Amino acid sequence: MECIFNELSAQPVGTTDDACLMMQHFVKSVVSAQSVGLQRVRIPEDLGQNLFSLDLAPDYSVGSWLNDERVDRDLRDRFRLIVANPPLLSADEVEAADLFARSIFCLTEPAGTPEAKGFGVAHLRATLLLSFLSGPQWDTHTLNGWHWYIDQTTQEQTEQIRVNHFATIPHFEHHKPWIQQRQEEQVQRSIDVWERRTVFFPHLTLCDELKRQLSNVGTSGHLNQIIDRLRTLDAFVEKWKSGNFDLNRLNEQTNLRVSGESSPTMQRFSGQRKFKLPDGRRETFELHIKVGDMRFHFYPDNRERKVYVGYIGPHLATVSG
Repeated sequence: MECIFNELSAQPVGTTDDACLMMQHFVKSVVSAQSVGLQRVRIPEDLGQNLFSLDLAPDYSVGSWLNDERVDRDLRDRFRLIVANPPLLSADEVEAADLFARSIFCLTEPAGTPEAKGFGVAHLRATLLLSFLSGPQWDTHTLNGWHWYIDQTTQEQTEQIRVNHFATIPHFEHHKPWIQQRQEEQVQRSIDVWERRTVFFPHLTLCDELKRQLSNVGTSGHLNQIIDRLRTLDAFVEKWKSGNFDLNRLNEQTNLRVSGESSPTMQRFSGQRKFKLPDGRRETFELHIKVGDMRFHFYPDNRERKVYVGYIGPHLATVSG
């Protein structure tokens, strides 16, 4: 699970004491969210690049707060970890990025100003929006707004939308049942994917260890992307009728961007990439596909013209970290 930061809440408050209280609410509410599976906070790119110079109060920036010895050191350290994040939409999220490019999100009126980019991404990804408690408008567990967009037929459309939101621990506590329900649904879906794997991916062989790994993926928020990537790979393998597995052709004909590992990584960590095939053999699954911060590793058997998927999970160790 991820949450999206509301850049419109990044406004200065009256005093340094107000700023410190606001930052305390921010960090502690994120820590509370992390306790039930929040993995990271995504921050709009423009704000993220200048975050440490952002004013929290007159003559008191985020950088000032991080160097303020009056502030609990643990809060400051946790904040640094929280804001080490990816962009709002990654290259993997093609469908959401396409609609986002044809949309304007606003909290006041259709196609109005200022745009609410974080709000919009939270809506598209059906996830939580996170704010600084910099004003009374953010002291709420939901935010209402507008979505103006061009649909697939080039017609203008407008809809009112609501996004689940938090700026304090009580706000987040309100959402716990919703989060737990979503997690349970995703885990159940991951189990369904395993049990119906021959229907979902008839031209791939998923190794036994993936049953457990898919359950873990079900709580990560990446399950839909994993399924899409596996289906793309499955469609490519269906057409593999002769010769050896052609990695260049795969990358030319799909958006998977498959790669191997560097020689130094394989020299040091090849053992982490050895997985058992259904017949008991162990092979090296070097080829991998990136999905957010997840990876899945597969092995093409050129003799049988089969592709085995042996690992889905966090990226394995490399020499670069």
